[in-house]
Amino acid sequence: MRERDLRVLTLAALRPVPDFSRLSLLHHSNASQIRKLLRWLDESGLSLYLFTQLQDHKVLGQVPEDLSAALESRLAANQVRTAAMLSEFARLVDSFRGNGVQFCALKGFTLTPEFCRDTHLRHQTDFDFLVTPDSLENAKRAMQSCGYDQGEIAESGEVTFTTPLRHIPTANDDIYATPRHREVDLLTTLRLFAHGVSIPTPTPDFNDLKTKILLDIAFPTLPSEEMFCLQVMHAFRHLLGSWIRVSWLYEIGYFIDRHYGDEDLWRAIVDRMGHDARTRNAFGLVISLARALFPRPIPKPLAEWCLQSLPPRIETWVAHFGLKTAIADLDGAKFTLFVHREFVDDRAFWTSYVKYRIFPIGRRSSIGRVAITDTGTRIKAKVSQWRHTMSRSIFHARSLFSLPVEAIRFRYALRSVERQRVLVAEALTR
Repeated sequence: MRERDLRVLTLAALRPVPDFSRLSLLHHSNASQIRKLLRWLDESGLSLYLFTQLQDHKVLGQVPEDLSAALESRLAANQVRTAAMLSEFARLVDSFRGNGVQFCALKGFTLTPEFCRDTHLRHQTDFDFLVTPDSLENAKRAMQSCGYDQGEIAESGEVTFTTPLRHIPTANDDIYATPRHREVDLLTTLRLFAHGVSIPTPTPDFNDLKTKILLDIAFPTLPSEEMFCLQVMHAFRHLLGSWIRVSWLYEIGYFIDRHYGDEDLWRAIVDRMGHDARTRNAFGLVISLARALFPRPIPKPLAEWCLQSLPPRIETWVAHFGLKTAIADLDGAKFTLFVHREFVDDRAFWTSYVKYRIFPIGRRSSIGRVAITDTGTRIKAKVSQWRHTMSRSIFHARSLFSLPVEAIRFRYALRSVERQRVLVAEALTR
């Protein structure tokens, strides 16, 4: 079977009403295909969700034994990894409190059980915290006291802290192993500003924070409606950058199912995000994509707000490129540019941005600050950077050939959708 088909049948197995009818086809796959499928499941964050889905429905026997064994070993490893990360998370929370930081944990461990039933089913790589502007300097001191060094400051004001890098990352690293390198992002605002798109998000009221207790660790979190808004905008931000982790869409769907009948919650979400067209369409893009991959009913207040008036460009993109984006490799897919255009008004910026995205020149890859100074390790770091740069260059070169073809297909599809809308409108006026 083609790699695409294998990925599609695993997505079907993860639907709210799962389709296991094609699982037996996995037995016709060779070892190389299974390895590639596992790599994609790992990168998309779906490996552990797939294992529990097959286990819950008692259909593990329908997949090859080497695949089920590999998924089970990943689950066991991630339980150890999650325990280690929870310990580090508790240390950071204690440090913030000890340094008088007014803070709120974001994403990660805050998502259980709203978006994920168990913490060890998520593969988490870093920690995110929202701090008040007045607490930022205290937060920096708290990070430094825990052994973290300040790294880059994003245009949005997000400050990254990392532990010294003592291991050179490679493509063969076990992502479920206890992390050797840790990263923390400190934010003072939830406003989205990325890839030339700026979407205002109301600043959370720190007096309205909730206290979550997870395995005896107590920490402040956003209310449910604000958590949902953050997750949707987080997915949207990454989509603009050409790649989205499919598990984020799976988790958004899980939240929708869990709170489907809570109309007060959905109205609170709509009221919080307001009636700005760009914000509404960003939400509509993510919710529409999540629904296309994992079909489910959408709560009426949410659907009326962000789905019923979707522009043709977004509707067409989801229909023709949503699945392609979901099953793309970690390099991503540049046809996200077709929908990205919907959120940018500055034509001069857009022209220069597209040129950069099609083939970025002069961008240097980084693997972080290497703490080991011996010559061999330094050489390994340089080789790792070179390999990454070459891999990205090949990806960009291939896109030069595929992107124009996809652009023509999208243009024809968009015209078809627009004609259909005109016909429907004319029929309604008769």
